[in-house]
Amino acid sequence: MKHKRYIFLLIAAVAFIIQLIDIVSYTIKFSITQTFVLVIIQMIGLVGYAYGARNVVKNKRRMFYILHSIAFIIYLINLTYQLFLNPALRHVKVISSVNISPLKTIFLYYTAYTRHTLPIKNIILNMIGNVMLFMPFGYFVYVLFKPMRSFQPYFFFFLFMIVGVEVIQYIWKVGSADIDDIILNMSGVLILYIVLKIPFIKKLFEYP
Repeated sequence: MKHKRYIFLLIAAVAFIIQLIDIVSYTIKFSITQTFVLVIIQMIGLVGYAYGARNVVKNKRRMFYILHSIAFIIYLINLTYQLFLNPALRHVKVISSVNISPLKTIFLYYTAYTRHTLPIKNIILNMIGNVMLFMPFGYFVYVLFKPMRSFQPYFFFFLFMIVGVEVIQYIWKVGSADIDDIILNMSGVLILYIVLKIPFIKKLFEYP
């Protein structure tokens, strides 16, 4: 269908409106996971529209970068809000702590699961959420900034940024500094990098 691409734009708009309702409403409050899903839907909608429209516009490269930049800005605003500014983070009493022992928190999750002291759903959401949290960031940085298509700048950019996020969360008392969060976050962006380097996928997502 000729205008099928507009379905993606509509999906993004609906997800964005739902999120705005969540922000301004006093009665409707989504969890961080639900908000993250809405953000992902917005990203898929905008990126889907970009690829659907690339065969019907004259300046494909410009349209590609404009739509991806808009999606990136939306993602960054949401990410900043969820990591540092979400009132829910202030309402929960967070015990500021530092864990520098790799896999310690992950093993604690495993122990909690075997002893049935923490639902498996919570463990999976936390683990997968940490892996996926910065994957959209990795995608946008990769496709929008050419230097980030090389492994070394990509790797060190995310390493320093994710460590910085952990430090800021600890200082602002909206989270704890945990090396396992860094390991899971980095795993996500590195998995994405490997996927984007697969030849037929690389051809789709890299503009000169």
